[in-house]
Order: sequence, then C-alpha cells, then structure tokens
Amino acid sequence: MDVRLRIIPEPKPQTRAVLEPKVGEVLPVIKGNGYLNLLCGNCGAVLVEGINKGQIRNMVIHCPICRYYNNIQ
Repeated sequence: MDVRLRIIPEPKPQTRAVLEPKVGEVLPVIKGNGYLNLLCGNCGAVLVEGINKGQIRNMVIHCPICRYYNNIQ
C-alpha cells in the first residue's frame, strides 16, 4: 500500500528528527519487509519501502529528489 506523506516547512533546528539523504542517494532510504510504502508528498518518490504501520513515527524525511520536507507522524 502506498501512502503519500504530508509536506511541511523545514523544521526548526533541534525540534524534530530529520533524515537528510544526500542528493543522488539510492532510494528508498529505509527498507523493510512490511506492506507499507511512504512516498514523497511532492514528487512521489518512494522514500520508505516495506514497513508496517506505526513502525516509524515522529520523523521528517528531506526528499533527495525535490528537496521538500515530508512528515511522518
């Protein structure tokens, strides 16, 4: 199941855990054996593949393709 993440403004320093993959880094940045894929809310890139619901929470992923910040709650 694919889920598009919500785009948010850049978090203030020291307020959120932010995963910052480098431009050109191989996606997905997190890979597991679950049923859920998390897609960038802007460009649709697969940022996280194969997790289970609730496995990753309270994190922000900075998309290495379009540079938007994606909220994982």
